[in-house]
Amino acid sequence: MEPSQLNLLKDQYNDYFIIEHDIRINVKPFNDEEPDDHGFERLIPEPFLMAGEQVMLEQSALKSLNRLGDLAEELAVYLRIQARKIDSMMRYILLMQDDPQHRCFSHSYGGSALCFDHETAFAEGQLLEVKMFLEHNDGAVFTLVRVIGVEPVGDKFRIRSTYTRLRDQDRELIVRASLHQQSRQLKRKAEQRMSQGS
Repeated sequence: MEPSQLNLLKDQYNDYFIIEHDIRINVKPFNDEEPDDHGFERLIPEPFLMAGEQVMLEQSALKSLNRLGDLAEELAVYLRIQARKIDSMMRYILLMQDDPQHRCFSHSYGGSALCFDHETAFAEGQLLEVKMFLEHNDGAVFTLVRVIGVEPVGDKFRIRSTYTRLRDQDRELIVRASLHQQSRQLKRKAEQRMSQGS
């Protein structure tokens, strides 16, 4: 990889909000040439495609309820319950994609970047295949990332990477999940302050 391309990826690292949070991920080297968008779509495991479609369908169904007037709220409650059931089944199916041999946890993530600690000192510019398992039924994402930085941390290496192949709807999923997590962290901090003050 050309140094100019690597510098461009480094510039993209902070394009979106990044949150420090550990989520389960699978990481392994991607040994082929980086595919184009069409080739990448063919690489995505079916459960990840299904999960992305399910999130999009749920959002569009809830938006269309606004036109129903008074019945909308009751129907929305029913649909949310059904969506929760489907989310639970989807989560189970997605977790079957989690390979313990390639499992590690993120240090931080956001709409443009993923940082994680790993036993392997991957090379700068190396292409990796990553499965991200977001928490609280926020979904799961299959992506290709490019390593832009490696530094030793204890007995592991902190790997900074940016997405090079990521579907737009999956980027939205990651952004939404990071904002949800930030909201949960802020709520926790507020509760801690309240309990310390009393």
